[in-house]
Amino acid sequence: MSPWNDSIHGFYLDGGALRGRLVRLGGALDDLLGWQDQPAVVEALLAETTVLAAALAGGLKFDGVFTLQTSGDGPVPTLMADITSTGDVRAVARVDRDRLAAALRAVGSGLDDERPVALNPRALVGGGHLAFTVDQGPGTERYQGITALVDGTLSDCVSHYFHQSEQLPTVVRTAAHRAPVTASDAGGWRAGCVLLQRMPVEAGGRDDAAARDAWETAGVLLDTLGEDELLDPALTPGRILHRLFHGEGLVPGETRPLRFGCRCSRDKVEAALARFSRADLADMVQDDGMVRVTCQFCGADYTFSNQALDALSGEGPPGGDSGDGADDRPGGAPGAA
Repeated sequence: MSPWNDSIHGFYLDGGALRGRLVRLGGALDDLLGWQDQPAVVEALLAETTVLAAALAGGLKFDGVFTLQTSGDGPVPTLMADITSTGDVRAVARVDRDRLAAALRAVGSGLDDERPVALNPRALVGGGHLAFTVDQGPGTERYQGITALVDGTLSDCVSHYFHQSEQLPTVVRTAAHRAPVTASDAGGWRAGCVLLQRMPVEAGGRDDAAARDAWETAGVLLDTLGEDELLDPALTPGRILHRLFHGEGLVPGETRPLRFGCRCSRDKVEAALARFSRADLADMVQDDGMVRVTCQFCGADYTFSNQALDALSGEGPPGGDSGDGADDRPGGAPGAA
């Protein structure tokens, strides 16, 4: 097994009373972040958001899309990552670069620093909330959980949500960094997450002294996991879990592959544009006579000629010239994916 095969690894401890997931992301993050041209600190936050979303989705049974999103009032007010039930992940951030640069200067850092000294991630996102959403498509009810953004990391916010809203004791450890290219290492983005939960009695847990001791022991062991170990390219997920929990009744669970994937399509972009009046569409036309829509998740470009816009608005024959089309990258348009 490759240490960086972009996957979720489930596991059980103490006869199933404790359950968890270990997630490793590498190449999928390079694909996801490579085109976005975000400041390094924002890329690191997006990497953490993405690996957290995968760890959370890995514990759910759903057929659709799981989304993890922050909404705050800081210089990085929005971090959003989603994962489909088939393992496609994508992420995007909204950034006020002027405010971000000012916040980084205040702690003696810059836009190219992945881990600014003395800067709490909460200072970047600001006050607001963190939302978990499961959308299984038309005809189903969306599930959403919301928790306040607390001081600390995004992992701390996730733990706070489960403790306060679900009464489900949860410990989360994450790490993310961009490794340099060396003679023995291809480098690139890497992120890892271990999420461990104590299950309630109705879900296979126990409520006795032995169960409480097992939970405390597992938490202490997880605290020994360093970022370097979690992201070590020489360690497979199975090796990490064995090092941590081999004495706690470790049983491997399901392994699921992950990959970067965007759900947009030209049809979705056309459906979004068709909601506008012809006058509104005319206002979007650029100097070369085309309307261009660029995906916020993957950067794919979709172009539409005036003839295509006439057809979309019902003022021209269907199937008209659509312009230059889209490039070969997978992706979609803002609001259409």
